[in-house]
Amino acid sequence: MRRLVLALILTIGACSPGTETTTTEVPAASVRTPIEVESVVDGDSVRIVIDGELVEVRLLGINAPERDECWADEARNALSDALTPGDVSILGEERDQYGRRLAYIYSGATSLNHQMVLEGNAIAIAYEHDELPDLLAAEEEAIALERGLWSPTVCGSTLDRFDVRIWAIEADAPGRDDQNPNGEFVAITNEGRDANLTGWMLRDESSAHRYTFSEGFILTAGEIVTVRSGCGEDARPDVYWCADGAVWTNSGDTVLLLDGFGAVVDRVRYLDG
Repeated sequence: MRRLVLALILTIGACSPGTETTTTEVPAASVRTPIEVESVVDGDSVRIVIDGELVEVRLLGINAPERDECWADEARNALSDALTPGDVSILGEERDQYGRRLAYIYSGATSLNHQMVLEGNAIAIAYEHDELPDLLAAEEEAIALERGLWSPTVCGSTLDRFDVRIWAIEADAPGRDDQNPNGEFVAITNEGRDANLTGWMLRDESSAHRYTFSEGFILTAGEIVTVRSGCGEDARPDVYWCADGAVWTNSGDTVLLLDGFGAVVDRVRYLDG
């Protein structure tokens, strides 16, 4: 089944700042496990000591910038500062493909998964779990108030982003995605003057998929370029990611367009159904 720009679309400018803010306070959970934090790996991962064992824990439902990416150091420092020694607990037993434990981490009664998103230090990912609606709302608030990585001047960005926007998304290729990777794509349009996209990046909400525009890539005024997930010979309007498999998750994902500084130029979240 073919879906172009899927059912629920949340764009970077969709919400307006309000006078009320969401909260990171959550009800006490008797099943939380007290832990000792040994070290903070990055903005979404910590190493903990539990029952005498050193375990790496990934904060469930969020993704902070990777090392050497824009806002990575700030996100790591924010998580480190939020951990109150002697009053940290976790909730969750799942494991990811790397063997890391997936969990909510609390400092006192505060969900740090939620706080990291609310303060603009991480994005919510479209993974079904109990706090997903709260994390999505926290992300919208962080965007509306231009917090953290959502600031237009983050990481030295010059604000000169022209009028380059995500124009269309096809996340569900006709047929099987793994057999038709070029059937999924993101189209980007330039509604202003010619724009040099050298070093700009198109990425999903995970840490796995990144496409970087080549040196000297000029998107001319009024032009639309289509970034297809599979391999091929670039010939405008089509360019090819040549990713290792499908990029965009059919059930929900976030499309992020970053400038050469790593600042978010445009963002579209889509949710299935």
